[in-house]
Amino acid sequence: MAKLKKLIIHPGFHKTGTTALQQALSEVRSELRASGFSYPKIAGNAHHRAAWSIIENTWGWKKRGGRLMAPVEWQKLEKKIRSSKDVSVISSEFFSQANDEQLANLAGKIKGMDVEIIFTWRPLPFMLASSYQQYLKYGLKLSYSQWLDSIFETSGKAKDTPSFWLRNLHGDVVSRWAEVFGVENISLIAVDESNPNFLYNSFSELAGIPAGIIREPAHKEMNRSLTFNESALLLEINRAYPEDLDWDSYEIFIRKGNVKALIGSDVYETSDEKIFTPEWAVAKAAEINLKSVEQIKSLGIKIVGDIDRGDFSRIPIGVNTPVTTISIATAARAMIGVDMDSIKRMHGRAITKEFFHRLKKITKARLRLK
Repeated sequence: MAKLKKLIIHPGFHKTGTTALQQALSEVRSELRASGFSYPKIAGNAHHRAAWSIIENTWGWKKRGGRLMAPVEWQKLEKKIRSSKDVSVISSEFFSQANDEQLANLAGKIKGMDVEIIFTWRPLPFMLASSYQQYLKYGLKLSYSQWLDSIFETSGKAKDTPSFWLRNLHGDVVSRWAEVFGVENISLIAVDESNPNFLYNSFSELAGIPAGIIREPAHKEMNRSLTFNESALLLEINRAYPEDLDWDSYEIFIRKGNVKALIGSDVYETSDEKIFTPEWAVAKAAEINLKSVEQIKSLGIKIVGDIDRGDFSRIPIGVNTPVTTISIATAARAMIGVDMDSIKRMHGRAITKEFFHRLKKITKARLRLK
């Protein structure tokens, strides 16, 4: 009997070292091939476009220029998987958002393959502040306290950011994947932030990749957390952003401009506060996390690391001091960030639209000065 094609899927979770792992896998493609493994290269370090295609996701604002990922994005990845004789490894945390129907669709597309699923996981309380920052980068107009109220108001539902619970009810997510692919094919790594090598070593061992190939990325991209002042600045930008402008302009000038300039540098105001999470929100998240952990353990999947960890003392707890002013240095750092490569790829009509919008604002400002 012919040996089945082996496929390893890493479907997240979000905020569990996924970006670092994807960068690490990308840097050692040649070493992986020499050992019988393939990490297909499509675009970037991860396979987000293929995942978005499977979960029928729109990149950007659905009603303001966002792009629905076409089936061809998955087809391009599948073609590379099937054309390789090696064990294929694919990674995108967006796979974790697949519902029952979308998972069944994915299973149908890879039918006949020997599929193994490896999750990376952290307790829910650690996800709150980092998830809020991620949504800010997509244009969210809620303050942190407003957003926390919105996600905890109704159990398992978040009106303003519905993807949050799709991806972060971890027990439900793992259960869905186990139902489709079998508990014997599911593993989970409980990540230890204090020991980055634990992630690389554990993933290698579960995947059967020789030790030492996957390691800390040599060119790890700077992607630090926003300070509370910086998040307040971005929040005000989002609230003031003109309704007649679309996702293309926001992505280029704000997401890949202002935001990238801030988080892509280790320079920040040392007097700025970190983003504090209220004690009630940490407690609520811990309660939900405990239920998820019990659900995951009851499945009987393979678990590596301490899934029962309950020490959340590393989370900055409290309430931030309201921000009314931003330092000139912070404002300047945000203003200078523009991704020229993105501008080159931007649709000509969108560039023209943005140009005349800015010209109009400048003209009005000058007329007021006369």
